[in-house]
Amino acid sequence: MKIWEKNYLLTMVLVVCLLFSCIFIIHQYSFHKNLEKYSINSLLNESRVEYAAASFLENDKEGRKLRWYGKSLKGQDIFVQIRNETKVFLDNIPFQWKHRQTKDFQIVTYQKSVYICISNSFWDFSHGRISVVYMENINSLYETWQKQRYLFCFLAVLLSALLAAILYYAMKKIYAPVSNIAHELRTPLTAVLGYSQYIQLGNISAEDIDFASRQIDMQARYMNELIENLLIMANLRDGKIEMKQLDTKQFSAEIKRFFPFVSVENQGGSLFGDQTLLISLLRNLISNTCRNGSNIQLKISKNQMVIFNPDDKMEENMLEILNKNRAVPKDKIYGKGLGVPLCFEIVKIHHGTLQYQNVPTGGMEITVRLD
Repeated sequence: MKIWEKNYLLTMVLVVCLLFSCIFIIHQYSFHKNLEKYSINSLLNESRVEYAAASFLENDKEGRKLRWYGKSLKGQDIFVQIRNETKVFLDNIPFQWKHRQTKDFQIVTYQKSVYICISNSFWDFSHGRISVVYMENINSLYETWQKQRYLFCFLAVLLSALLAAILYYAMKKIYAPVSNIAHELRTPLTAVLGYSQYIQLGNISAEDIDFASRQIDMQARYMNELIENLLIMANLRDGKIEMKQLDTKQFSAEIKRFFPFVSVENQGGSLFGDQTLLISLLRNLISNTCRNGSNIQLKISKNQMVIFNPDDKMEENMLEILNKNRAVPKDKIYGKGLGVPLCFEIVKIHHGTLQYQNVPTGGMEITVRLD
């Protein structure tokens, strides 16, 4: 398993744990707030029941109105027991309840049903101390809580999957340049090590030493170019760019300094952008195409640059990869792995387009348009 994949898994474990913990806390907090509201409402209802019971006991000696009142409460999932020391005036509680004289509030469960239970008492001149037990069925609260839990779990899983996909894509994209750089540096480093060890053997001719030295110098320059590209990419990430109107003559002269063999044609007009970035863009594009011939032409016009190499040609699948800015395959990465994403990044900063195409009459053309 790659290091970035291990980092990805560790990050996802932490994210999922944090996400589910937050959802659990929110869910529990929401439930307790709703339970608190139910409890306050039940206390108010219990007070109303006490008042009604006192009124019925005073005016209804036979207790008919009190029994009728009990039935109406039962239809609302409210159960009441009203009694004194010697007589039960009303009792429609669905299970046996221990008689208590003291005030009490509790949540009880009976046969998978949940009730808020409130015990209280008041004094009646005719019947003495009256005990009232008030029970309200709150199954609806717990059923809603259960449904919310399943919904929150589903949303958490869905959000985790979405975050996992986004994080995987982001981390893969972040770590892809590192892999590309490793492949880019491997070939020149291998050459430098090989030629340096060859020189250290000692028993070689002066011509071989000169050839090996030139190869080491060439590969070292190439690695230096890679490092410069890395620094430019870092500047792009930090936003260190300076957009301005560029002098195309000076710009063309700068390109000729790097590539004396390139035929530069200035067709007038001007370029608007960051000179360092645009020069880096052309250096990468020309370096890639000049490996297949040095008969290269560069045409610069108003906010457009066209590179043409009559000796270069690219496979259609490679053209599609480059034009869509997809990851370059590892077997074709040398010389393109870091340069391609850098080129597209520079063009993107200038709000332009970069297009590779094979010319029907022969050769390859690279067009850069800037907005």
